[in-house]
Amino acid sequence: MYRDASILIVEDEKIPATFLQEILEAEGFTVVAICDRAEEAIEAAIRLKPDVIFMDIVLKGAMSGCEAALKISSLMQTKIIFLSAHSDDEMIEYALDAGAVNYLVKPYREKQIITTLQVALNHPKKVEKKYVKIVKLVEGYEYNIERQILTCMDVKMEIGAKSRRLLDYLCKHENEIVPKEQLSQYVYGEDKKTSAMRALISRLNKTLGVELICNSSGLGYKLKKIPS
Repeated sequence: MYRDASILIVEDEKIPATFLQEILEAEGFTVVAICDRAEEAIEAAIRLKPDVIFMDIVLKGAMSGCEAALKISSLMQTKIIFLSAHSDDEMIEYALDAGAVNYLVKPYREKQIITTLQVALNHPKKVEKKYVKIVKLVEGYEYNIERQILTCMDVKMEIGAKSRRLLDYLCKHENEIVPKEQLSQYVYGEDKKTSAMRALISRLNKTLGVELICNSSGLGYKLKKIPS
């Protein structure tokens, strides 16, 4: 499970930072540094080139974690997991716009940390084209992965941040049945009850007036696409 991955922790509270470090190192990962300020994190990222950065959104000083993430992403290829005390749509939008591949909602548990890290390490790098730019779905719907936009007959559809994150992950795994636990971790930052994911998918299908996402024999969820 990518045990050779290097990790940078950016967290301004000592106890959560130490807890995160202990969990990661117990699993065999290497924590290359812990920073508590955005400016220090940028310097450390450039110098140490970590595979993954756990970045707290709220940090000491004038610069936020999101601002640091934007700067780091403009300078190098790395994967950023945001740490936040909030799970509302506005905060998710903020994290996505800043280039997060995933996020953890505090207080987090050991299983959440490792599962979230697995998802991040399996997330395609920007330079890799492992998926098509536009996924053609049923009833004229299309999802643009790079722009994270859902359209129908060239009209942009307004959907919430969690629904967009849901579609984004399924489109990047368009020919697969994605397990509920894996999908929930990506969408919510934790393994929610099955009913929460089912309700989100039901609302999205109802809003759009078409079943874009279906449950595959209880194994997980899959997109309904135009047969190629």
